[in-house]
Amino acid sequence: MSDAVAVREATVEDVDAVAAVARDSWYAAYGGFLDPATVEQALGENYDPELVEAGIEHDDVAFFVAEVDGEVVGFASAERTWADEVELHTIYVHPDRWGEGVGTALFERVAEWAREQDVDRVACGVFTENAVGVGFFEALGFEAGVEAQAEVAGELHPETEYEYDL
Repeated sequence: MSDAVAVREATVEDVDAVAAVARDSWYAAYGGFLDPATVEQALGENYDPELVEAGIEHDDVAFFVAEVDGEVVGFASAERTWADEVELHTIYVHPDRWGEGVGTALFERVAEWAREQDVDRVACGVFTENAVGVGFFEALGFEAGVEAQAEVAGELHPETEYEYDL
């Protein structure tokens, strides 16, 4: 079992670590239903260092990293998108750390931030074929809602909208 998870606000010094966690997480969680070329294109589009840095520095985006023994092993970002809702944009944990409470610690920090925004719920979209993500959100108490289509590197994939009441 690992040492305690520490969740803190991300800084620009975390950009490379965030991209590395994203890469390993995407292949582990999405590799069964996304083509490797699609994963690579999506990683390039979504985790370009300048884009990650902009997300970290954006005043309206909450961006947190989780550390174990000083190493970034996960991250999450969220934004208040409606008067009564925070959207969880990302939450990824390095696959070597799945099941150790890292994702839960990140979500708890996002939920705390969402309560500070005085909203009623946290919402997110999860690829329907992402068994790891679906299981994670359902275990936290998220409720599945409408089915939608999410665009990834020019391809459409089924997505389930989830909501968590605060």
